[in-house]
Amino acid sequence: MKVDAAFAAETSYGRLYVLPRIVSAIQILPSDESGSKRLGLLTQLPEGAEIELGGPGFNDQTRQVRCGSASYYVFLDDLEMVRKQAHAAYA
Repeated sequence: MKVDAAFAAETSYGRLYVLPRIVSAIQILPSDESGSKRLGLLTQLPEGAEIELGGPGFNDQTRQVRCGSASYYVFLDDLEMVRKQAHAAYA
């Protein structure tokens, strides 16, 4: 699925979503001495998990999210699916 630029622009930071299905995510590890973020393990965020959009991703196809006390990168394709379901629930 190709995510359009309008959706990428409208993913406002601080917005909360509940995942309707399992979503792949890349763990963000604490910064090292240089201040740069390190990528951790590829993991899965569970169905029903609440995520908060937290910032830009490592490229234009990802966004940073927070789930519990940890930060992750997730793909916009997966957030598009979440956004569509949230929109349908409020329509």
